[in-house]
Amino acid sequence: MTRSIRISVSLCFALLLAGCSAARKSALNTAYETEVVEAEGIAPIINGDMEGAKKTALSEAMKSALGLVVGIYVSQEAMVSKAILIDDTITSQTEGYIEKYEVLKETRDGEFYKTKIRAHVRKEDLAAKLGKLENEPQKLGNPVIGFDISESVDGKPSATEYAALELKSKFSEAGFITGEKDKADILIKGFVKSDFNTREGLGGFTSYRAGLSVSAVKQGSEETLATLQETVGGIDLNESAAARAAIINSAKKAGDELKERVLKALRARSVVRVALSNVANMNQLSDFIKSIRNIPLVRDCWLRSMTSGAAAIDVGLRKGNASDLSQLLMKNSKFPVKINRTSSYDLEAELVQGASR
Repeated sequence: MTRSIRISVSLCFALLLAGCSAARKSALNTAYETEVVEAEGIAPIINGDMEGAKKTALSEAMKSALGLVVGIYVSQEAMVSKAILIDDTITSQTEGYIEKYEVLKETRDGEFYKTKIRAHVRKEDLAAKLGKLENEPQKLGNPVIGFDISESVDGKPSATEYAALELKSKFSEAGFITGEKDKADILIKGFVKSDFNTREGLGGFTSYRAGLSVSAVKQGSEETLATLQETVGGIDLNESAAARAAIINSAKKAGDELKERVLKALRARSVVRVALSNVANMNQLSDFIKSIRNIPLVRDCWLRSMTSGAAAIDVGLRKGNASDLSQLLMKNSKFPVKINRTSSYDLEAELVQGASR
């Protein structure tokens, strides 16, 4: 199977057949928490080479097992945007994440060889690695940030965009997508005024002070996510340079705080934490998460943690809140759930095992 085909299949089937390296059996290291999953690998029998097909099918089964766990710890958006990176750094390194495995079934199907395994995947190492691949703006829907900040110097309008450029840099560094203001999901708008302060005691330098006032507003709904004001000085050899320095300094100081306030607002408004209990195994949890992703109200969802049959799942909503999500979960006939508690942004539920499907 070629690398390009593997990457293509991974986007459709949650990286179940990604990667290209073989895995080996090892003793279970009890120092690590593992997830137990069942997965199947398939390989063509080329020129009658049964032994080669058998080894390849086992390798593909390893990657399928690892890909299944990857698929529930990472949002679908990150799976697509970082498919090659995930393939290179994770699913191709099964030896580093699979503690042990057992072969459940091996069969020949025409010109293909199939192998089914049960694998123990080290979830702590995997979760830590995955966390580095996906930044927070992606988890919150990758909103596009635009900027519309007017500037003035000594009471006169200026056509410069020093503040906007500085803020854009701060948001880009945090992983946000920035774009044109009329096409943005969130608009950072406001003004900055830079005024002469003094030359006294500055050894020939000039001082200006700039006052910045901005708001982060959702386009369309006009909902204000965050506001911020800063007043900062700037010093340089002449008036124009000092005025520019003050504007840049005010935006630089405001940038980190404004970014954090926007992230905090997005977390509170768009993500519901689901505490799910009575989970039978990792395969069932994977299927349950896939069913949630098929709900139109849901933008995406991903696993935060799982311990002893209890899972913490983050669900990103296009609109609504935890109460709306709970109503939809109770209508899921394939995975019946009992809702035990809801608040604005979290809910507790348990899977009803043995219910008719």
